[in-house]
Amino acid sequence: MNGSARSLFMSTSRGIAASIIIGGVAFGADYFLKSQQWFSPGASTLALILGALSAIWLTGVEAGGRWMTKRAMPVAIVLLGFGLDLALFSQPAVGAVGLAVALSASATCLISSYLIGRAMGLDLGTSVAIGAGGAICGNSAVIAVAPSLKLTEERFAVILAMVNILGLLTFICIPLLTSGLGLSEVAGGIWAGSVVHAVPQAVAAGESIGEEALVIATAVKLSRVSLLVLIVPLCAWIGRRIDSGEDGEKRRFALPYFVPGFILAACLSTWVLPELISGTIMQVARYMLLPLLAAVGFFINKKSMQHAGGPVLAVGVLSTALMVGVSYGMLQLLS
Repeated sequence: MNGSARSLFMSTSRGIAASIIIGGVAFGADYFLKSQQWFSPGASTLALILGALSAIWLTGVEAGGRWMTKRAMPVAIVLLGFGLDLALFSQPAVGAVGLAVALSASATCLISSYLIGRAMGLDLGTSVAIGAGGAICGNSAVIAVAPSLKLTEERFAVILAMVNILGLLTFICIPLLTSGLGLSEVAGGIWAGSVVHAVPQAVAAGESIGEEALVIATAVKLSRVSLLVLIVPLCAWIGRRIDSGEDGEKRRFALPYFVPGFILAACLSTWVLPELISGTIMQVARYMLLPLLAAVGFFINKKSMQHAGGPVLAVGVLSTALMVGVSYGMLQLLS
């Protein structure tokens, strides 16, 4: 191994080790905060924040961060598929109203992110990734679609930072709005499940509204998560369009292995595997997300935020606001 190869190996190893350690610290901090019944933004958000802060003092970790996003992330995407129960769409707890509100909210966020993003000069991949994060399930959705959409590490990091900020805002605001507007527990649970970004945040928001809202918010949110089985291959097709546009000619479509792997995992989890096995695999995927998010945090810096932070945040805020408004309107119309 020559000098340059040895230096790259050491830099990559340093970044991988740092991301794993930071992920472990985020998990421990989240566990401690929850055990003390204090507020925690969630282990994933903590990992992203700690990764960004650590990059200020740590040097030479970017190579390891790139290895994590290019090599480990596709594996995590496949494993995430084991957490999808496609049968949720037909469960009574979701119901026709809950499903209609959730689908309208997700469609609004995806379409508005695309249209507003393009109007503000963002590239196609960025606009779609913002929409997926808000419409489906926050960090997990952005991670699942980012490789297909050819996002740079810096742009990927900015989008995740925005998704985490808006996830916290929806988590805080929906229970307050439910109470202020005098909505029932059923309506509040549907609303929380339809618009709050991440699964733990949606569950916590439902719990703060009431016991009935907790069950409904969880079921509706998980039905939104199941939409990943459609969004992941759609983004693979969009990625092909991005490649064609960059090369000036249509290339043969090479489907990334994690796309059929993700769909197969969801089907196995729904109809073949015992719940204990699929649940264990999903738990492994959740643990994998922590060092991955820490690695992505290495690329959140002043330059990337100045370059794209403003437009990305603006698109995220506008599409999330529209999603909240449309879902409330659907609740009023259908209830």
